[in-house]
Amino acid sequence: MLPYQLKVSINLVKNQILDLFNHVPYAAKSEEKITYHGDVELTQEIKESETNSAKVQNFKIAIVQIEQIVIHPNEVFSFWRTVGRPSKKQGFKESRSIVNGTLVPTYGGGLCQLSGLIYFASLCADLDIMERHNHSTDIYTNETRFTPLGSDATVVFGFKDFKVRNNLTKPIRFTFVLEKDKLTIRLHSNATLRKVDVKFVKNENDANEILTYVDEKLKTKSRYKIMNV
Repeated sequence: MLPYQLKVSINLVKNQILDLFNHVPYAAKSEEKITYHGDVELTQEIKESETNSAKVQNFKIAIVQIEQIVIHPNEVFSFWRTVGRPSKKQGFKESRSIVNGTLVPTYGGGLCQLSGLIYFASLCADLDIMERHNHSTDIYTNETRFTPLGSDATVVFGFKDFKVRNNLTKPIRFTFVLEKDKLTIRLHSNATLRKVDVKFVKNENDANEILTYVDEKLKTKSRYKIMNV
């Protein structure tokens, strides 16, 4: 068995080679001004138990990086390429993450709420989703859930990324408003965005599968195991 960090390094090199081969045009940092028209904005609750937590600290570090990125037409935003390795050295704190169906503390834990919010906003703007992974396990109940099941996008450095392509005609940028008990994402664009209808519907024939529809068209399917916590 290879050590975990060696697996991460091998996978990173493999992904870099594939990106070079496929000529993937990644978005980069820019001071270009992008207007916010209020077309796409989503807010999620931050649980009371987490308002002063390591998770929120991890949000702050990642948001600083993400807000510097401008995504020009046809460019791809990559969560991990933007945020970087979530390590103690970079200021990230240990917070809970789901690993193999179990909640464990990891550096950068909780960032999946941030990547999921970007995914949800990207769906609302009908952007091209290039890579997205749902969590393997649903740990929430109807009372504790802060976002619709199916709107998540788990990220694991070196293995699972979230990537979205700007298929619009103008540059875009994601910004955030982090408050005591909530996190808001705003999608900026110099063009007026068309916000589409996004629905997450439980499959009537499979209780563990969620169907995502964008303007009544099936976009993707997400399967979960149910975890009682």
